[in-house]
Amino acid sequence: MRQPTRTSRPYIRWPFALLACAGPLAAQAAPPPPYLEIFREEVKVGRGGAHVLTEAGWPRAFARAKVPNHYIALTTSYGPAEAWFVDGRGSIGEIDEFNRQVGVAPGLTAELDRLSAADAANISSVRVILGRYQAAMSNGPDIDVAAMRVWEVLIFRLKPGHEAQFGRAAALYRTLVEKAQVVAPWATYEVMAGMQGPTYLVWIPHKSLTEIDPAMGVGAAIEAAMTDSMGMQFGSYAEGYYSTEKIIFNVSPEMSYPPPAFMVQDPSFWGRKVKIPPKTAP
Repeated sequence: MRQPTRTSRPYIRWPFALLACAGPLAAQAAPPPPYLEIFREEVKVGRGGAHVLTEAGWPRAFARAKVPNHYIALTTSYGPAEAWFVDGRGSIGEIDEFNRQVGVAPGLTAELDRLSAADAANISSVRVILGRYQAAMSNGPDIDVAAMRVWEVLIFRLKPGHEAQFGRAAALYRTLVEKAQVVAPWATYEVMAGMQGPTYLVWIPHKSLTEIDPAMGVGAAIEAAMTDSMGMQFGSYAEGYYSTEKIIFNVSPEMSYPPPAFMVQDPSFWGRKVKIPPKTAP
């Protein structure tokens, strides 16, 4: 991604019970990447449209420089007014290599500096987060990221020393999903840098907003499978959290820099471009 220079039962409200499935899986399913880079921008009130216009310049700059620094842009539909730019990497070395490519591409650094300066009028803060995939705290099957249009992100801020307890909670929730006999994938990333820790980000993919409804489909099946004893276990695990937060995002193709395979799979979505208004005479 971009460079830093730039029910009545109370346990139903425990955050893991908010997970839901992503729907039928497509042929392009792939496992979660080992690492995520997240550029989290707080967008000023009234500057959402201008922010999109400015951000659309980043993919164009990378494409002209032939730097395959692909990422997906997300904007909040429920939560703080933010935009997240997310890229998956295979290793820390891969991140370092992309940083090198950006640095040596002729004219690219200057163009990114110009875009950053222009974007300063639209955003009030930027936070860069590095996360590491935790397979033992996640649940398959693999998903087709290109087909997902909505993402839920659950942010768990733990009390120090409660990481193992969080892992047991994830395992218990997998047991609940198996009992409900539904497909409910999620990927958990432990924050390595960029936020106070220990913090975990749980990513839940959806093809549409309808899939988050806990009163129907997967959500209803999971709620029906929940027993009182499970609820008590979840409640005891929740004592290890400082806080939990849930944000729902829409994918923004206009601000994304998707890999070529995404464009081939669904060009009508991933090929959307921002209409740049014509310059007016002074």
